[in-house]
Amino acid sequence: MLQKHNSTKHTHVQEAEPICILAGSKVTLIRQGDVHAEVLFMSNQSKLGIQRLSKDEYVVLASGEVKQFKPAEGKMREALRRTFQELKALIRTNFSADDPYQKFITLTYRGADMTDRERLYADFKKFMMRLKEHCKGHQLEYIVVAEPHASGGWHMHLMLKSMVMGLWIDKDKLTEIWGHGYTEIAQLKSDDVGQYYVHYFTSLQAEAKDLRNGVADPEAGSKAYIKGGRLQYYPQGFRFYRCSRGIRRPTREEIMYWKVQNEYGKPKRQRAIKLVVKDEAAGTEDCINHIQREAFRRRE
Repeated sequence: MLQKHNSTKHTHVQEAEPICILAGSKVTLIRQGDVHAEVLFMSNQSKLGIQRLSKDEYVVLASGEVKQFKPAEGKMREALRRTFQELKALIRTNFSADDPYQKFITLTYRGADMTDRERLYADFKKFMMRLKEHCKGHQLEYIVVAEPHASGGWHMHLMLKSMVMGLWIDKDKLTEIWGHGYTEIAQLKSDDVGQYYVHYFTSLQAEAKDLRNGVADPEAGSKAYIKGGRLQYYPQGFRFYRCSRGIRRPTREEIMYWKVQNEYGKPKRQRAIKLVVKDEAAGTEDCINHIQREAFRRRE
């Protein structure tokens, strides 16, 4: 029997302390290139689903509770976060700071902010055609990310590599090829390029000494970053990153946890949440699922 909104039972998500996953547990291994991987562990996979009842309501199969879908704004922010998770995995799969010929390029517009999204990708397409002509002999592969300003204007970041060794591009020539404003070109940073650059793309710089509850202190004078603060400036439904055809995709497989440990060693990072059913009338709280993500880097 389905429980309506006035039920004393409520299902919610809580942050949780990571657990030690048993060696014999089955996990999902997501390989992200030759070095990085992520593990997804769920203590109870059968308790995670929902079923749509109408355009406004759904039922949590774990508890029978009927709930309303989140407003469009909340759903959009969650969708953006999932998309950036996918982008992080793509970057890890294809790029590494260990390769001196892989580049991080910034393309900007001079003068007033450029707000035309159709023009943005049309300009980028022409730029890539000219760049490929300039870099004859190289098979160029890329991930390009459109990044918004608070004012609504756009600039682009390009992660670029060649399948042939020795790619080199002069900065002045790069600016000439782009033709719309200044450019920057640098080597990739960090031993985890996916984590580093997704944080770069989503965090909003603020003049602040510290952050309190995610809000910058305008009285302070040093630079700080609001994690995820830039997400509010991405328009709904906008495809903010694109890849060339040769970009590899992460792979997924079901595997025993001990095999992951044998191959990658200990996790570098862990994050866990738990799905909890709370009965206010009875004063009880039951965890019906523990969900844990772990990041690994292959042992050298």
